[in-house]
Amino acid sequence: MSTWEALARECDAWADSGRRIELWWRDDDAVADTPALRQLVEIASVPLALAVIPASLEPSLPAALKSHQSVSVLQHGFAHRNQAPAGGKKSEFPGSRPWPEVAADLAQGRDRLAAAFGAQFVPALTPPWNRIDKGHGSRLAELGYRGLTTYLARTAVPAGITQVNTHLDVIDWHGSRGFVGLPAALALLVGHLEAKRTGKADRDEPTGVLTHHLVHDTETWAFLGELLDWCAKRPNVEWRSAADLFPE
Repeated sequence: MSTWEALARECDAWADSGRRIELWWRDDDAVADTPALRQLVEIASVPLALAVIPASLEPSLPAALKSHQSVSVLQHGFAHRNQAPAGGKKSEFPGSRPWPEVAADLAQGRDRLAAAFGAQFVPALTPPWNRIDKGHGSRLAELGYRGLTTYLARTAVPAGITQVNTHLDVIDWHGSRGFVGLPAALALLVGHLEAKRTGKADRDEPTGVLTHHLVHDTETWAFLGELLDWCAKRPNVEWRSAADLFPE
């Protein structure tokens, strides 16, 4: 059985249960209008959530996105700078940073994106490296955030906000730093869908595809095109927007 056939079988199992498959797409590290950004927007035939680094934002990006209202903007930390203690896992918002300092950075980034993107900005935080100290995460609602998104199936959700994570990272960060490969990519996608269907993961969490347009190779772009085409032919597959996932 091919990997696409495995996805088809899982999709059929969802259809047999009378439920729709909900997917969403998050792309990280946007700062400017680039050829890769244009390629991303061009192939995005479904809603796209673009995680933007506020401290590095260039005027070209808001200008480029004005005509693409199906693209939502999320906040990707503040400066995407590692602040973890030596030897710790990379994080911009580790527990070692005092909350007032973290809150000041987050608020500055939030305000910058809101001013630049207007209604396209959805106040949901995408912490760099998908990490934020639990204590800091529990206070995001105080700063007006509606959402949080990291990586892997959600478990405990901070009070006062909605958490919707991503589950299929298409990049092989610990190896080639190129496309993770078709079998691995579809195994991640099918794995999360099956876990939800069988009750091993939160049944109500949409399955997220995570991309990084600035590092995509030819194989990555090809896979994304294939996946979008495949899903378009499946009536029980629905792509959700960030504005819908993180409502007011």
